Amino acid sequence: MFTTQNLHVSDEAARHICEEARVVLCSLRCGPPSVARGELAHDLQDLRVHVRGHYLEASLSGSVGLGAHQEDERNKGMENDTSFLDAPQSPQQKRGTLCNPNSRAASEATTGPLASPESVSLIDVGPFARPFLAVVVDPRAAGPHTLVALRSLFRLLSNNSFNGFPIQLEALMKGVLQCKFEQTDAGADEAVEMAIADLLALLVTLDSHDPDTIMDAFNTIFVTRNTFVHSPALCYHFEVVLGTLVDSVFKRKDSSAKLILEFLVNQLLHTPLSSVPALDEAAREAQIAHDATRVMCLKLSRRCLTAGWNDDIIEPDNEALRTIQDDLCLSLLMTGQAIWAYPPGHVSLDVLSEICATISTLWNITALRTLLIPQFESIFTGFYQRSLMLLRKRPNPVDSTTFNENLIFDAELELILESLVDLLFLQEQTKHESPSTLESLFTTYDCDLGRSDVAEQLVVELARCCGAVVSDEGIATLEAFEIVDNQRPVPPHLKELCAECLLSCLKTLFHTSEDNASPSGTSINASECQAPSSEADSNFNETPATPNSASQLSHHDVKCRKRQFRKAAKLFNEKPSKGIDFLVKSGYMKETPLDVATFLRNGLVLGLDKEMVGQYLGELGKAPSAGKSPPCWERDWFHKEVLAEYCSLFKFENQSLLDGLRMFLASFRLPGEGQMIDRIVQSFADSCGRRCDESTKMSLFSDDPKRASDTAFLLAYSIIMLNTDQHNPHVREDKKMSREAFIRNNADYGRDITEKGKELPPDFLEAIYDSIREEEIRTEGEGAEGNMTVERWKDVLRGSTASLSIGVPESQSEDLKQLVVETIWMPVASTIGAFWGIIRPNQQIIMEAPNVNQSGVLCAQGARLGIDLALELMAGVRTIGRIDIFSRIFSSVCGYSGLLGGYKSDAVERTNNFVMSVEAQSAVIVSIRTAQEAANDLGLAGWMDVWAMLFELRDLKLLSGGQTRHLLKESDSDLLTPASRREWVLKMVKGGFGDDPSSFRRDNSNSFFGAMGRALFGADVVSDSVEHPQSQVIEAEYSLDGKDELRVWDEVAPSDDEDEGNCLADDETIPEFEFPARGKISMSRFTSAGSQFESQLIHEDLLINNQKNTPITGLEREEDTGPANISPRARVRRRLDRACDFAGIVSESRFMEDGGTIVLLRALTSMIHRSKITASNPESEEEDDSDKEQQFRLSPASEALAEVLICEISTRNKDRLAMLWKNVLNEHYSDRFQHLVSVQDGNRGIALVEPGTEKCVTGLLRICLFALQKDDIANEVAASLSFLSNEKTPREIEELDKHISEGIWRICNNIDGLLILDSNGWAGLLSLMQWCAARAAKPFAKESGKSAGLAEDDPGIKVYRSLYLMLHAPELKCAMPVEITEPIVALIRSTDVVGSSKLCLASIDLLHKLQSIFEEQVCTSYTSNGAADESLVVKWKEVLKCISNTARKSLNSVVRSHAISILTDSLLDKQGSLLSPSIVCDLLSDVCIEAASGRILDLLEDESDMVERTEDIMIEFEQSVSLIFKPFLHHVKNIVVSGNSTDLEKLWGTLLSAMERLLQSKPDEILSDGDQATPGVLRKTLKDLASEHLRNAIMVLHAHGVLNGKPDNSDIFSTETWTTINRMTFCTERAKEWQEATSSA
Repeated sequence: MFTTQNLHVSDEAARHICEEARVVLCSLRCGPPSVARGELAHDLQDLRVHVRGHYLEASLSGSVGLGAHQEDERNKGMENDTSFLDAPQSPQQKRGTLCNPNSRAASEATTGPLASPESVSLIDVGPFARPFLAVVVDPRAAGPHTLVALRSLFRLLSNNSFNGFPIQLEALMKGVLQCKFEQTDAGADEAVEMAIADLLALLVTLDSHDPDTIMDAFNTIFVTRNTFVHSPALCYHFEVVLGTLVDSVFKRKDSSAKLILEFLVNQLLHTPLSSVPALDEAAREAQIAHDATRVMCLKLSRRCLTAGWNDDIIEPDNEALRTIQDDLCLSLLMTGQAIWAYPPGHVSLDVLSEICATISTLWNITALRTLLIPQFESIFTGFYQRSLMLLRKRPNPVDSTTFNENLIFDAELELILESLVDLLFLQEQTKHESPSTLESLFTTYDCDLGRSDVAEQLVVELARCCGAVVSDEGIATLEAFEIVDNQRPVPPHLKELCAECLLSCLKTLFHTSEDNASPSGTSINASECQAPSSEADSNFNETPATPNSASQLSHHDVKCRKRQFRKAAKLFNEKPSKGIDFLVKSGYMKETPLDVATFLRNGLVLGLDKEMVGQYLGELGKAPSAGKSPPCWERDWFHKEVLAEYCSLFKFENQSLLDGLRMFLASFRLPGEGQMIDRIVQSFADSCGRRCDESTKMSLFSDDPKRASDTAFLLAYSIIMLNTDQHNPHVREDKKMSREAFIRNNADYGRDITEKGKELPPDFLEAIYDSIREEEIRTEGEGAEGNMTVERWKDVLRGSTASLSIGVPESQSEDLKQLVVETIWMPVASTIGAFWGIIRPNQQIIMEAPNVNQSGVLCAQGARLGIDLALELMAGVRTIGRIDIFSRIFSSVCGYSGLLGGYKSDAVERTNNFVMSVEAQSAVIVSIRTAQEAANDLGLAGWMDVWAMLFELRDLKLLSGGQTRHLLKESDSDLLTPASRREWVLKMVKGGFGDDPSSFRRDNSNSFFGAMGRALFGADVVSDSVEHPQSQVIEAEYSLDGKDELRVWDEVAPSDDEDEGNCLADDETIPEFEFPARGKISMSRFTSAGSQFESQLIHEDLLINNQKNTPITGLEREEDTGPANISPRARVRRRLDRACDFAGIVSESRFMEDGGTIVLLRALTSMIHRSKITASNPESEEEDDSDKEQQFRLSPASEALAEVLICEISTRNKDRLAMLWKNVLNEHYSDRFQHLVSVQDGNRGIALVEPGTEKCVTGLLRICLFALQKDDIANEVAASLSFLSNEKTPREIEELDKHISEGIWRICNNIDGLLILDSNGWAGLLSLMQWCAARAAKPFAKESGKSAGLAEDDPGIKVYRSLYLMLHAPELKCAMPVEITEPIVALIRSTDVVGSSKLCLASIDLLHKLQSIFEEQVCTSYTSNGAADESLVVKWKEVLKCISNTARKSLNSVVRSHAISILTDSLLDKQGSLLSPSIVCDLLSDVCIEAASGRILDLLEDESDMVERTEDIMIEFEQSVSLIFKPFLHHVKNIVVSGNSTDLEKLWGTLLSAMERLLQSKPDEILSDGDQATPGVLRKTLKDLASEHLRNAIMVLHAHGVLNGKPDNSDIFSTETWTTINRMTFCTERAKEWQEATSSA
């Protein structure tokens, strides 16, 4: 019944049908008369008439409201009116193509009419579609006619225009499949094929169809795609259509889905893969076509998977699922393994890429993954692990063939590893708390006794590819180390991918742990719930105490048991009786033949050797003998029963004897002895002969079991002999058994065996012969050791039919993560050592990798990968709470630095080893960063390792002493002045006070304080002949390591050629590579710490290699070499300073927990205490060199640094100072001073100058200063000062009077702190003050002519501080005399001469401050009185002149630049607008222009190093030009507006005069080539810049109406201007432009 709405829709549909019929009719009328006026055209005309008559006319006449009876009559009339439905007469033979040559209608299409039994009746389609389909199937219609009809049908179906009209889609599809047309044009024919494919896909999408019909449609499009393989566009279109068809079928879950999937898998399995290289073009094209077919099948298979199995639940009895389990996975594995089964290159990279993508798709569909447990086990072991194993074993290229094969293999492995990274990192998780890929693999396989250790072995293989030395159990052992001469190392880019796989494992494993505070699983674990994989496995999974299966065991218990079975397998491979004895005595196996047979059958995944299994199965065993009682498993009867039980474990049902024999021999290797083979084959025949198809289905064997067994035995033995004969390379081809001989030998075995009528048929034997000849029976290795075969695949599937799940139960989720970490941490840690060039199993270095000292990209890569792996591993282990494993890893990483213990060589050698090892530096970076990240988890041993590394770095002069925050600097100022400090250092270096310090050379320009002065205030002049005081120590016996000679705690590489401060300044253009801040390393960051360190290394190499000023003759001046001569040690020092925040360990201690901070300090105090004990008892060092305290031997300088660190950490934690004092500090200082007293008592008259004692005393004073701010601890700390002032005060402390007196001064300045002292506190403080008052020292006089740097009491510093105080005191602002400029200028000049640029700049800032004061006063007077005070103007002008003189005459370009900037800013100040124009003009003329022009001329005239200093000259030149023009342009408007032309003319004349001197051309500027860097080119460039500024000034004056390009006689200003400009020879041509511009404008 049609309602009103439906009728309206039908009207639109009817109009559409009429229109499409007209389009097809129009196309037919363009054809021959038989088509244009034939039956096809009449049917279309009748269709239009019928549709108009029954629908459009009824609609127009108002038949919308027809009743039900009327509508039935109308429809009945339409159905009875079949005048236009008669089928056409039998058409003639088709002269065209058939779209589906493989369909059932294909044969009929070329031999007979459509009315064949297989053809569809046109009447079945329906009256409205039949005329269109008739054009499609009629062979008389040409290709264009067929195309129009097909497109019309497509549009009608797409628009749903047949809705309400009788039409049969099934019949329509069958009709389209029988499409015939006359071929006319290749392009039109291709369009027809595309239209057919589109229409078939649309029909499949619209409704379900008969599976055979859908398969015909799919096959039609598939074959058509292969037919037009020459056209990429057509291929792409057909592939899209096929994908659409597959999506529709699999989303509806039609029964045809199984057929399509089987078709695709069969194409994969049976598409030829030639093992012979394609030598001719035809063979290569065929191979390309086969690869294209495989690629398309794989792509469509993935579409099938994603469309059909996107649900969470899959029915286990799904027919298509069996195809995936049995065939698809096998085809993926076998095709993937072809990369090493065939010569490289025979599997295209496209095919391999699609295989990897399909495996990834299977894995990421969770519902499928849980049903493909055995399949994925074979894929991971046989594909991924085997590829990794083969990667390690690739041979070194000895010729071009091997080289090219390696290239192809590497490209294939790159794809495989990239897919493995995706599997491990990009696993699709149905829920956020889903386990990672590694956890899934570990739970499913590693925690199952009957399966391989997939996760563990995958990590082990990845680690081995990265260079780690680990055993199969993941333990770093010496036995696992192998050196094979012919094997090449793993290429760096593949090693990178292997490391990325490991990183992916760690990130996903620990990322899920971080995200789940309360982890919970989503499904039941496979090892927890499944039944044994086969009935015979039950004993394999039982505990010795209970008969329960492994499902009742925890993951840890199952893994431990599996390790025992692996140990047993290893013993079995050595001697079978040992392995069985171990299992029996351990209680894991009973003394029964079934248990032993089960172990042999299922133990291959545990490492059983197939050769040893075959050896044991073939052994006869020991016969009984008197007086001997061997174990039962060595007896002959036991061996016989084991062999029988072993054969019974195979499922030989539903397969032939040949297939069963292949499967049987794939599980072990036949022994070489004939009698053993005979016994094994006989047992096989007894088991298989009665169960194979030859006996159960084909009835080829006798019904008598004995005869059947004998027949099976003889046939099996004959097959084995045939296999040996056909595939033995030592047997000549003419000597091999022929087909006829094999048939003759096996057709009849005699009447005792072969019954009459039971002779083996010749065709049966011939099939066996052909099968053996084509495919050898091979015993492949298991898992990663061999290739998968069809027979082995059947065995895998037959023994693993259970459906498993990969989830993790909530109760064991966290335990599982810990178990995974326990399993993989050692291989990963060994990998870190391998990347850093160290193989160190069991904490003992057994080998240094060959690249330990190499440089370049490979070295940087190893450093990066090691850093990333180490940081990720340690961070993750801490996340799951395994601090014990974390401590072991951290200790290993610290050991990789090479800085702990082993001080058997001198400092030079140790420094060189570390400087030349980027890997050791990487270990330091990781250790320091981890120490900051995990400060509370390191423990005492960990912190002692960290401090020991830092102290060794300090001893090797590898800690930075630059201006950035660093460890070798106290937060408070020194308690000594520089002069006193210098005297103290001399005493300390001398080692005692008995000699006069003046006996030492007092030239300290290259001393520690000289270096410190240069670092703080710039370089001074140093003589090359001056030696460092450290080299002038008194004669004494020192240790080999040279630590006793190190006594200056904050010394930074005085032996380096470069100056640390200058190098950092000179290299400011080098970009600083910032490392991720504390706590910022996460998966969301794309740039890891390792990547940034690698970038830094590469940048340094590029900087060195591209350095143009590298000295090559040795005669260059020091200033010519620049940063190219920076020493390797300084480079490493700077590198570590950028990568490690050493000072952050101290500064961020305030964020640590209380316990962590106590451990941090206790580690320092323990190291000092141990060092003191060792120094006091040297015999202890000789007794035990391996003792832990020898690892932490401190030099005197490092001991002082330790004391500094104790004080710094304590003062940074001033809020917890009371806790630290009571737990650590009080005991430490008390013990230190008691130790000093005891040492003095034993050595009267000898006072050693120890730097540690100094820093211990000053540290106590500094802590007391901070303690006075705390009520709860102030008195206790102040009372402890009595340690320094009692009657037993050592002489060493008496020499610290200057330190103590300065400390008391600072303490007394804290008036508020003194208010809280009680009697004990005051007693301690006052006693120390009294002690210092009695030891007043005389002032220290410097020797004349010697520079001591800028000491604390240096006049310059004193002057600067005084001046700074005066200038910033508000009370002195209005009374400031102008003569104050003289000391400032003198200070500027003196500091400029000695090269103290920083102090010089600070002094210039004082002038800036002074001129600001005068400027403000001048402006104030001008504003108040209308005229400026002349005296103030003179003062201001005098200050500005001082700045200008500095800008012109300073020796330091930085100083000059700073002075020019200040002068420019002073005249551009906003208050300048308040001044009168005359004052401004006077200042500009006398100050700015004079200073700038003079400096510019100096720059142009000095050609000595102009080219080398191009950049500096350009900067200074531009600043000088700006000083001339910027103030002028800033004030010119006010000057012009004021109307005072005299001042303007004077100012402009001065400016032009200066530019006239500047812009005079020289010959080398005119004739020089602009591409060559010469002084002439540079001068020309500078003058171009100046002329451009002059042009701007001219245009501004012209804009203000002052300057005219064509002046008359009265315009003197313009006339003089152009006259002067025309005298500038450099601007001759430009002057004309400028004059024309000012004239035209």
